[in-house]
Amino acid sequence: MAFLLNRAPSRIAWTLIALLVAAAGARAEEPYSFAATPGKLPKTVVPIHYALDLKPDLEKLTLAGSEVVDIEVSAPTDRLVLNAVSMTVESAAIEGDASQAATITADAAAETVTFVFPRPISAGRHKLRVVYTAQINKFGRGLFMVDYPTSEGRKRMISSHLEPSDARRIFPSWDEPAFKASFELAVTLPEKFLAVSNMPVAREAPAGDGFKRVSFDSTPKMSSYLFVLTAGELERLTGDADGVTVGVVATKGKSGNGRYALDEAISLLKYFNDYFGVKYPLPKLDLIAVPGGFGGAMENWGGITFFESRLLFDAATSPQDARRGIFSILSHEMAHQWFGDLVTNAWWDNIWLNEGFASWMQAKSAEALHPDWQTWLNSNGAKQGAMAEDARPAWRHCC
Repeated sequence: MAFLLNRAPSRIAWTLIALLVAAAGARAEEPYSFAATPGKLPKTVVPIHYALDLKPDLEKLTLAGSEVVDIEVSAPTDRLVLNAVSMTVESAAIEGDASQAATITADAAAETVTFVFPRPISAGRHKLRVVYTAQINKFGRGLFMVDYPTSEGRKRMISSHLEPSDARRIFPSWDEPAFKASFELAVTLPEKFLAVSNMPVAREAPAGDGFKRVSFDSTPKMSSYLFVLTAGELERLTGDADGVTVGVVATKGKSGNGRYALDEAISLLKYFNDYFGVKYPLPKLDLIAVPGGFGGAMENWGGITFFESRLLFDAATSPQDARRGIFSILSHEMAHQWFGDLVTNAWWDNIWLNEGFASWMQAKSAEALHPDWQTWLNSNGAKQGAMAEDARPAWRHCC
């Protein structure tokens, strides 16, 4: 079973080891090796850092983008293969070498784009510059638009959902989980928009004609599917947990309904810091309420997105038991900030363990923070159902 660990062994590592031993069963897997990890892209070139510059057009539903990717080339090659879907790559070149502009070929079925250069790129570090246009979708994949009603009429915002493999809809990328890199985003948006991504805003500057350019700090190394961008006429309610700014982001007028989630998130972050023995490593954690576009939630590092009804609690209209539902999905996604984001499945065949552990942690944290809920007792039916499935005679004759 292959996982990527970015930090020194600790309680989270020992928990992972125990789960791996328990899951090994009759067939042990080899230790993690990047070269042997399942995947479809060549591993002779790996990304180190993406510098992204995006300009979404919310009327035309288009995305103008450019990126400079620091790459490490392990052996000379005249071609790079990246993932890209529903986009047009206008140019690709090795920075600092005007004669190294690539011939570009897209393969829609494979969801790749291939850059073939006039001569081989030497081994070592290089910068790849790409200019492209992509789409803002009307469905909840990649970067998508959301129209929602307000007292002033309908408003439009954008958000993203990239798991498992839709970062390639926003920028050409090595969109497989083993290709971890850092991401540094700049985005041009209407002045009245609030933009949220994985990291805090580093600076904002006027961009003319009613627009501004928002730049974010660089992320730690992470898988591409954990990138997030949400922007619109939003507001943010914040608190502090062990020096980390925790925020609830919602459309204007609704952030107050995030108070319950904010208070629980502060308690949960402190609980997980103590339990895992590795403190949450980012300076902020935003909980983002999206009024439409996708269901459930997504554990983007530093910017978890939620379907609005899964995060906000209105004391006047929400049923009291909605609190438990909000807590459960919140604790699940926050557990992923360690088990899934800091420590990542190297390929999607082991995603069951990632999700199973987060589900277990949501029950464990509920028992710790809300013992009156009797969570383990209420979860007994699901536990027994899983054990019954595991005990089926058919499993003795397969695998």
